[in-house]
Amino acid sequence: MNIVCVGDCGVDHYLPSGKMLFGGITANFARHARRQFRPDDAVQIISAVGSDHGAELVLDSLEDSGIDCHISRLKGATPVQYISVQPDGERKFVRYDAGVLNDFRIGDREEQIIQAADLLVAPVYLQIVGLFDELMSIETSGLTSVDFADFLQHPDFELLEKHIGKIDIGFFGLSVDDTETISRVEASAREHNKLFVVTLGADGSRAFQGDARFDCPAVAVDEVVDTTGAGDAFAAGFLSRYCHRQDIFRSLESGANLAATVVQRHGAV
Repeated sequence: MNIVCVGDCGVDHYLPSGKMLFGGITANFARHARRQFRPDDAVQIISAVGSDHGAELVLDSLEDSGIDCHISRLKGATPVQYISVQPDGERKFVRYDAGVLNDFRIGDREEQIIQAADLLVAPVYLQIVGLFDELMSIETSGLTSVDFADFLQHPDFELLEKHIGKIDIGFFGLSVDDTETISRVEASAREHNKLFVVTLGADGSRAFQGDARFDCPAVAVDEVVDTTGAGDAFAAGFLSRYCHRQDIFRSLESGANLAATVVQRHGAV
């Protein structure tokens, strides 16, 4: 199986300590996917980094990872996510600088790689909607999975509806109190016969496929240290199981188990 991940590779800058770790939704997912998918499955990244120290951190972290990297070096800043971890371990996104992702465009070679994917995986959030629109315009024959990464703050159903014909699997990180948004995600899954997964932190996860609904509890841990990257890990755990076995509930369990290991330590991977 050929898994192609398109989007952000960058740096997680922790405040107030100033500690900088490898990060980015796409990079986090790819690292987990390489460990979770079968050894003979290929995992590839298409992304861009800058000409700064952050780029070296990203590239060094991916070296010898077993991931095929197609990462452009552009003049400018590597994407940076500024993060503050609360006393309960819950991460708070303070600020995001997209850096060179603002200028990154998919070239002919990258387009060929995307077209050959059995599973295309991509995030979308406010700062990279242009890149996402470009990606969705490319014809593909495999499955497409999208992480709607900022639906908790910006539930953009217009963007979802715009591209829903190209999306097979969607991930939405929400709160159990977001009943209206969850209901709209469920209604969209039913109307378009899609597989949509809602992650709810300590309240578990929920999947909708057509008229079917699946609920799975979160895995209890002794201490939540840092929730950064938990959703990326969940998606990797879910997809690695679902793509080979199509068992939705067991896939939710696999995602929950992997996410539980991530929240017990600092950093997304």
